[in-house]
Amino acid sequence: MMEHTLTTKLQDATIELSMGLYTVRFHEEAVLDLNQMKRVEKARRELLADDRGPVLVLIPRNAALVEHEALAWLGSEEAMLNVSARAVVLPSSIAVMRDRIRWALFRPTVPFRIFRNPQIAKGWALDQWYDKHIGMEIDSFEQDGII
Repeated sequence: MMEHTLTTKLQDATIELSMGLYTVRFHEEAVLDLNQMKRVEKARRELLADDRGPVLVLIPRNAALVEHEALAWLGSEEAMLNVSARAVVLPSSIAVMRDRIRWALFRPTVPFRIFRNPQIAKGWALDQWYDKHIGMEIDSFEQDGII
C-alpha cells in the first residue's frame, strides 16, 4: 500500500502532510528565530487550506539558534488557530523541563507541548487530535443511538 504525502521544501525546513499529521522538519544548522517560525507556519498553512490537523515540529540537535521567543510563539493563540495540537521535539532538556513545569502549573488552554522523544511527541499530538475530533463523533453516534 502506498502512502501519499504532500511535501513543501523551504530553505530551512521541509513540511510534510501524511495521514492527517503535519511534520515540520527543520534542517541542520537552521536559525530558528521568531520571523523564521512565522514564515514556516505560514507555508504550512498554505499546504492545505482550512485543515485542522495536528503538527509535529522536529528541531535538530545542531540547530544554529533556537530562540525562546520563537518557541513561545508556536504555542500562542495566534499560531495555534485551527491547529488541533502542536508537539515540538527539541533536544534541550532545559526547554522540556520548563514546558513540563508550565504544563503542570498552568494547564494551558491550547494543546502545545515540548518533548525530547519524537515518537512520544507524535503519539501525544495524534491523541490530542483523536480526543478532540474522533471522540466528538463517537459521542454524537452514542447520542443518536447508533452505538
